[in-house]
Amino acid sequence: MGLLAPLGRLLFSVIFITSGLNHFFQLQALTAYAQASGVPDPRLAVLVSGGVLVVGGLCVLLGVFARLGAAMLTVFLLAAAFMVHPFWRMEDPVQAQNNLIHFMKNLSMAGGALLIVYYGPGPFSLSRKKREASLGGVKLGTPLR
Repeated sequence: MGLLAPLGRLLFSVIFITSGLNHFFQLQALTAYAQASGVPDPRLAVLVSGGVLVVGGLCVLLGVFARLGAAMLTVFLLAAAFMVHPFWRMEDPVQAQNNLIHFMKNLSMAGGALLIVYYGPGPFSLSRKKREASLGGVKLGTPLR
């Protein structure tokens, strides 16, 4: 059962890492999209958010500063939900429905990220290995004798 945590971190983080890299590979297109959404300083916002996505995703994946990485992802997800997917302002029902789906997806993933902020990365994380090494190889959860 312990393998569920790293598998969960992998499945959760892959979208952020790939999307963050896409922010750099598709900088012009995403800048135009951010500008059309009314995001202030869209080019800088795309670059910063790309960095947040890659760094936050890697932190969660590897379990190093996972709580901080998940907090960064939470901030991004909430900002993107409200700034980029304002379904309540859209007159075209198809566009409004599409943005509602993205809005709800971002809220859902922000909830998942907050669970990582609260519970941490779980077993098989690099930060856990580092703590165990600092305790002289004693595994966390093992009674000291």
